[in-house]
Amino acid sequence: MSRVRVPSLAFFKVRPDVEFSVPADGRQCGQVSPAKRYMYRFGSRILYRTMPKTNRPPAYRQKKSRNLAVVTINGRDLYLGRYGSPESRVRYAELIAAWSAKRDSHGEPVAPPTGESAPQGVTVAAVILQYLKHAEVYYRKNGEPTGELRNIIASLKPLTALCGRTLASDFKPANLESVREQMIETGLSRGVINSRVSRIKRAFRWATKVGLVNGSVYHGLTAIDGLKRGRSAARETEPVAPVAETDVAIACDHMNPTIRAMVQVQLLAAMRPQEIRLMRTRDIAKGEVWEYRPSRHKTEHHGHVRRIALGPRAQAILEPFLKPDRPDEYLFRPLDAEASRRAELRRKRITPLTPSQRARSRKKSPIRTPGQFYDKNTYNRAISRACDKASVARWHPHQLRHTTATKIRRQFGLEAASIVLGHRHGVVTEVYAESDFGRAVAVMREIG
Repeated sequence: MSRVRVPSLAFFKVRPDVEFSVPADGRQCGQVSPAKRYMYRFGSRILYRTMPKTNRPPAYRQKKSRNLAVVTINGRDLYLGRYGSPESRVRYAELIAAWSAKRDSHGEPVAPPTGESAPQGVTVAAVILQYLKHAEVYYRKNGEPTGELRNIIASLKPLTALCGRTLASDFKPANLESVREQMIETGLSRGVINSRVSRIKRAFRWATKVGLVNGSVYHGLTAIDGLKRGRSAARETEPVAPVAETDVAIACDHMNPTIRAMVQVQLLAAMRPQEIRLMRTRDIAKGEVWEYRPSRHKTEHHGHVRRIALGPRAQAILEPFLKPDRPDEYLFRPLDAEASRRAELRRKRITPLTPSQRARSRKKSPIRTPGQFYDKNTYNRAISRACDKASVARWHPHQLRHTTATKIRRQFGLEAASIVLGHRHGVVTEVYAESDFGRAVAVMREIG
């Protein structure tokens, strides 16, 4: 291969002294570059450029053909499990923490330290890796990861990106404030930021307990107070307010029978969304007033027992959904709702089916299938779509509990509302049940 100097052309946007290689056998010529990462083709010439370096961690991606989560580390695709699952998120966080711990501040791989040059202590990424392994085991209910595990991963992600290579012994309150500032810049609300910073502190408290870091590190982090309303640049949100029962009734007209029944029962019994989604026949004891004991609920890890009373109106709504022959099945299943929807479409069909339509068969293993129960996202989306169809302001399932709590407090007092909601302390109930300002109006009418 012979080499010649080629004059620069503005069209090719190369320097005048760029050296090109010209193959003697007539093959394509190109710019000589020792690091050929990717190339641009202009006519018969190929201009090579080196891929720019970045410190960003490899991305969490989806393998659509198999609906699997994948991350590419050092040129190797690592599959993490079902895309979007908590297990895949935990595995991704562990791999990124390990990847971050093995690179220097410029993103370059570093050799394992040996001898006297070995740094004293472990990095923040190593602490995160160990804490995630602990959290994966600790935050579980009935063999399944809880939502707190997903929150922990989201909280530790900016910490890994900013301070993953920092020695844990050198992690100062100023570092935590830098992480919090990045959260503010991403647009998170003040409440979410305070919760995530608390989880970071919790991780270092655990690391102190198991001996990964010195107690002075966690003690220093406790000096960071939570953000106060109106005293930071963090986005503020309004507290959850009750939803008007008229808006609920209007939206219910645009829901399928399953979602409509769930909303009506939750409103009557002041349930949490999880409690209505996981209702089973086995968990209901019949009587004059039915008693429902959820198999899973928010405070079960504290040893509390949740008992929900169901009156005549709620009983009438639930009766068609009870399954005495299948007591372990959930009452409100997307699988049954989808089957009912398809049956209704067939009933309303006017034109007859063609032979080819009759011969069709469903996929044996579709990627997406209706579930055995509604999760919080599908339940919330179904309500939001109904609100959009009804042209009313969107509301979410948690507001139904606030509506009933406020109604009970107004008619029967704070103690009764606390018992119905399942709270141990009336102070908690005051967050859900708004005080009756009408009483203040009546008092002022008399004395003001």
